[in-house]
Amino acid sequence: MKTGKALAFLAIVVAVLLAMYIPIVIGGWSPKLGLDLEGGVSVTLQAIGEVSGEQVAKAADIVRNRVDALGLAEPVVAALGNNRILVQIPGVQDTERVLGIIGSTAQLQFREVLEVIPPGSENYDTTEVTVPDPDDTEAYQALKDQEIVLEKETPEGEVVKFRLGPTRLTGDIIASADAAVDQESGGYRIQFKLTDEATPQFAALTQELQGRQLAIVLDYAIESYPSVKDAITSGEGEITGNFTREEARDLALVLKIGALPVEFDPDPLVENISATLGRDSLRQGLIAGLAGLILVVLYMLVMYRGLGALTTLSLTVFGLLVYGIVTLLGQFIEWNLTLAGIAGIIVSIGISADSSVVYFERLKEEVRLGKTLRSSVDRGFKSAWRTMVTADATTFITAFILWVLASGSVKGFAFTLGIATILDLFIMYLFTHPMVYFLSRLEIYNRPRFVGVGREAQGSEA
Repeated sequence: MKTGKALAFLAIVVAVLLAMYIPIVIGGWSPKLGLDLEGGVSVTLQAIGEVSGEQVAKAADIVRNRVDALGLAEPVVAALGNNRILVQIPGVQDTERVLGIIGSTAQLQFREVLEVIPPGSENYDTTEVTVPDPDDTEAYQALKDQEIVLEKETPEGEVVKFRLGPTRLTGDIIASADAAVDQESGGYRIQFKLTDEATPQFAALTQELQGRQLAIVLDYAIESYPSVKDAITSGEGEITGNFTREEARDLALVLKIGALPVEFDPDPLVENISATLGRDSLRQGLIAGLAGLILVVLYMLVMYRGLGALTTLSLTVFGLLVYGIVTLLGQFIEWNLTLAGIAGIIVSIGISADSSVVYFERLKEEVRLGKTLRSSVDRGFKSAWRTMVTADATTFITAFILWVLASGSVKGFAFTLGIATILDLFIMYLFTHPMVYFLSRLEIYNRPRFVGVGREAQGSEA
């Protein structure tokens, strides 16, 4: 290796670190943490009745899109078996709002408003509100074809009762829905588009109900009850009202979930994971990582002495690169660090140390034969490089397969492990090897005892 080439390699490493840490420092960024480290909400949705695994998988995709639309950080949405879906959302602040969307996953219904019964009216007290019983599956599903009475609190705080007709259409008629700014009122409205098959049906329904109200009901809760001004025959319509941005966005999401092919229990299993537990997990993970790092460094110092000190420096660069990558991924692709991800990083410390061991052992073999460290740098690295590439390639392939096949936090372990194997080769080629080259120019590093050979050396050629 030429001196100029070694300097160029080290300059590349410095440039990469600067490119990472300048935006991190300026932006004040830090890694985004997953559910098990930051706390959050875990929701398990249970399908009602007989469903297929394909239906549940499709429903999971729809739920995942809906959660993504909420702008939440790296949610985990996965099908469990043939009848459940697991939704994990880290860092949730507005729990009630999220559960309002995630937990209410029954099919959307459009029902005609037959009567509005405000408080104080003659039959308000005598009108009984319908209370669906999800445990009675047959009766629960039969409500679709029956008149029901539901309550809805108005913006003024009044609890109004609505007598609704049987379900006229279900939410699978909606192809898309989005919130948009209402230029006339300055507020927000909901624009929706119907499927081609449903357009004639919705046109007939809105033609029939002109001047009357059509309730949008999700899981037997009234989400909205707009008045039908005109027949919607084009397949596209809008819902106007005094909506805030958040209200319009949530109602648009409600309309979207009408395409769910599976009906879920409206009372899902909800678990709140506290941030305190996450902080404890993070502290324990960091302690484990620090302890492992100290033991590795001590081992390398005992076995390779002067070269062991270089290992400490290489691991420091490795840690800086890992931290930078994790932080940038969190900022740009919403990737969150989980406890499993930390485990992958801790394991990768050993992988990085292994590569140093392979290289240093080759160097020691050369020194034992009487050569100087200076003359052994390139020959030892060339021989060790093939071994390092082979070992890291097998680890990377394993991590990649695990990442493809696994779900949830296990993906985090596979992801960090895969990144670590790539970084290991990067550091060994562009940092450790050039650094050994420069150290070999120092007289003290050419003493066999200083690289851990001692009396085994047969002599010196220099």
